[in-house]
Amino acid sequence: VQTKVGLSSYYKDFKVWGYCLAESGSNIMPGYKVFHDPALGWCYTEHSGTDGQELQYWSYSASLYRFHAGAPLARVAAMDASSLTLDVKATTSISETSLFSEPYLVKRSDPAFGSTVNLAFVYANAKLNLAFKCASSANVSIRDIKLTPPSAYATSGQLELQYDWDRPAVSVKAFSVEAQSTEKLAFGDLLVPAGTTQAVQTQSPWYLIPQASAKGQWKMSASIDGRTQEVYFTISKGWEAGKSYLFRFEFTNEARLVFLGSDETL
Repeated sequence: VQTKVGLSSYYKDFKVWGYCLAESGSNIMPGYKVFHDPALGWCYTEHSGTDGQELQYWSYSASLYRFHAGAPLARVAAMDASSLTLDVKATTSISETSLFSEPYLVKRSDPAFGSTVNLAFVYANAKLNLAFKCASSANVSIRDIKLTPPSAYATSGQLELQYDWDRPAVSVKAFSVEAQSTEKLAFGDLLVPAGTTQAVQTQSPWYLIPQASAKGQWKMSASIDGRTQEVYFTISKGWEAGKSYLFRFEFTNEARLVFLGSDETL
């Protein structure tokens, strides 16, 4: 087992569930712990913490295999053959995020059967960033950037994910809130260079917990060239796990702050 892209840049472990369908179903890797070793790469044997975990081989009598995983180990609260529960929190640190893998299903007729299992991980959090466009012939300084959400938002909780192996797909089954906050979301300062025609994004995004409370009227305030500016805007859709959201603003020639819209990407 190895990850498809860059997980070891953030975390050195994860937990995986592997299932094999032959004459009957078999959980071949029921919550195996996987660790990253500089010499071995990702491994679930031959490493401290993997005692009792046996090396698994492809069986050509099997009709399919399926795998899913959560990272890091410390934030995997529970998992079985079709679900995964993660501890999640709202944070500005990528090292405090939680991740889950896309469903990996391979049939005996597939070219990938018998090859290394490459898991693709996505954030359980929703990533939120801001972008500013300024029409100015001089540098524009944007400081003390703060977002006021429409209501209290979750700062920690447990996210339960359900894997539908018939499609295959993964969806949020339930979320239990452990803590909430009404604090404003603060972003790092920006300098928009003179004559810049493209929007400049903040470099300190928030990794928030997916929830419907993102919907409603927001307020964004900032100090632009020493003057306090603010704008109200409405978001009509809640956040989804694994997606990135960009709130776009413009500081116009008339010295007005305007909300341009919200972009959503995977």
